[in-house]
Amino acid sequence: MTTGSTQETDMGIGLGLALGLLAVAAAAYTFVAPGQFQTALGFAGAVTLSALCVAALHVWG
Repeated sequence: MTTGSTQETDMGIGLGLALGLLAVAAAAYTFVAPGQFQTALGFAGAVTLSALCVAALHVWG
């Protein structure tokens, strides 16, 4: 019988959710950006944050 304890956290879910919300905000910025360069920055941010969201869910999930 082992008496060791394991500690589980929901950091992966929380981090994934936070990055997902930021990705949605960046995608929304893409639609309201005034110029082509700002639209490209919003799209790049959305893609980057989406990839980080998936990575966080895989690493800590």
